[in-house]
Amino acid sequence: MRVWTTFGKLAAVVALLGAAAPGARAAELRLASGFGDPHSSSRALATVFKDEVEANTDHTVEIFANSELGQATEMINQAQSGINFGVYVSSAFFNTQVPDLGVTNLPFVFGSREQAFAVLDGPFGDDLKAQFLDKGLEVLGFMELGFRNLTNSVRPIETPEDLAGLKIRLQKNPVHIATFEELGVSPIAIDWSETFAALRQGVIDGQENPYSVINTFQLYDANQQYLTDSGHFFDILVFAVSKRMMDRQSPEDQAAIREAGRLATLEQRRLAASEDTENLEALRAAGMSITELTDDQRAAFQQATQPVYGLIGETLGQDRVDAFVAAVKAAQ
Repeated sequence: MRVWTTFGKLAAVVALLGAAAPGARAAELRLASGFGDPHSSSRALATVFKDEVEANTDHTVEIFANSELGQATEMINQAQSGINFGVYVSSAFFNTQVPDLGVTNLPFVFGSREQAFAVLDGPFGDDLKAQFLDKGLEVLGFMELGFRNLTNSVRPIETPEDLAGLKIRLQKNPVHIATFEELGVSPIAIDWSETFAALRQGVIDGQENPYSVINTFQLYDANQQYLTDSGHFFDILVFAVSKRMMDRQSPEDQAAIREAGRLATLEQRRLAASEDTENLEALRAAGMSITELTDDQRAAFQQATQPVYGLIGETLGQDRVDAFVAAVKAAQ
């Protein structure tokens, strides 16, 4: 009888310790993305984030790049439901859930990456993170996807008029679509996984992305011989994890994971900035015809897309747009 009583007490202690330390059990933290292994985001997470988490918790980190776990919206849903731990994709894929992200996509709003991150690391970014929490996601970092530039298979693009009638692949982002509609483009919103084939088959004429993406996916092999350094949007990459799974972690593990996310974000930004020129030169070496816009030419594109600011103000509230633009100017 005494043996069973002792056993019962031990079992109760073990159960109590388990209940007091949620998340103490080692787990595999799965991160998903459509970006390839060579991309700066995948590399920063595969080294800094993985190394830091595995060194400071009992968890392991596994990264599934190249859309291995589905398309962007599926990967986001998997993180929200706790099927996977996290996701890192373009901010465009979160716009329907966090509409205020739309203001960061306004055309020609940021003059530099430093200015963009001064805004995102400040009160505006904190407000966005709170909105993600309401959707079941915790943002560990706003990374750089970069200034988006235009490629096509038809002609060099030097003026807004040159875009008239072209079929351009865009993300399912209302700000992006509104911007290119102002430029006379026929926007085609298709998933990235289908884009290379669509370009190669002539279903669409062009697309727009940072140099890193254009080079990593070798779009010059998909009839994209013309590249314009338009820099029309500065695209943000959101690294977010499941709030449900984070809430199960011990306070110590939560702190370690957040710090790993912070360090990985800084490393990704560093890599992205250093690789921007390298990717452009690689595209030049691959034979792409590159149009470098003059200040006057860029101003013409800015003027042509100015109505988008009013359109987005009607959707999100003009006060919200004005406050964001003021924050951007203050960060100059």
